[in-house]
Amino acid sequence: MSQFPPPTIVLFDLWNTLFTPKKPIAQQYYEISHGEFQMNKLVQSIESDFAKIFKQMEQEFPNYGKSSSRMNSSNDWWKELIVRVYDISDTKLALRLSERLILHFSGNEAYVLFDDVIPVLEKLKQNSVRIVGASNLDHRVFSVMESLGISQYFSEANVYLSYDLGMTKPNRDFYLRIAKEYYTLDAQQGVCDSMTKFLENAWHVGDHYEKDFVGAIKSGWNGVLLDRNRTSIFMRHKQPKQRISNDCFETPCADPLDGDDLVMISNNRICVSSLTEIPRLFGYQ
Repeated sequence: MSQFPPPTIVLFDLWNTLFTPKKPIAQQYYEISHGEFQMNKLVQSIESDFAKIFKQMEQEFPNYGKSSSRMNSSNDWWKELIVRVYDISDTKLALRLSERLILHFSGNEAYVLFDDVIPVLEKLKQNSVRIVGASNLDHRVFSVMESLGISQYFSEANVYLSYDLGMTKPNRDFYLRIAKEYYTLDAQQGVCDSMTKFLENAWHVGDHYEKDFVGAIKSGWNGVLLDRNRTSIFMRHKQPKQRISNDCFETPCADPLDGDDLVMISNNRICVSSLTEIPRLFGYQ
């Protein structure tokens, strides 16, 4: 069975890669706003308004309002979104509801870990693989990770957030900033003598085609697209024969690693339906 050399780094996306909401976001908003605050806004209305206002807020206050003089933290961004979603004029109610929802989405009350995460992280840790996280989420991700039991695999210094970096995925600089930091460490220790060699064995794993897969590949990383629902063209058609997007060119590549849960797209582009395939790439059984 063919396999890749030991990785210099495995960078994991977090949202919908390692953990996911227990219930749809709008449903959780409804259960709290209706059950605890007796508000009558329906789930369908919350879902519609949330999506619309989230996009508006992203345009008006990018990166959770980091550069806005109106917002001191990402919590202020979420408070503004919640006020707009529920169209609240009562400032006391707005504060109570927003604080309750922000707290709710800060831990395992709202999120659940995928079953394959702990075994895979443990296997990589046992093989001394450098495990790093990267996300466009806000700082509550640290309390989420703690409550879900995966903080032991990621120190805060090894989790990179768009809020801190001042740029979001799929920006090339997002990925290059992370690569540069770890390459510099390796170069100082005499482990690697060029960024090119470092990136040859640097891997990013994520569920979003553009932000994770294409973004990482265009930045020089090896990319693994996580397709848990098997809906991508790679899982539906085992050997893609055309350009899938203008950003990323895929070529057929038959390989012994191919299987029901793993598709080799090309030398450094892979699609998997389960994280359990990640250790197998490097021969970790």
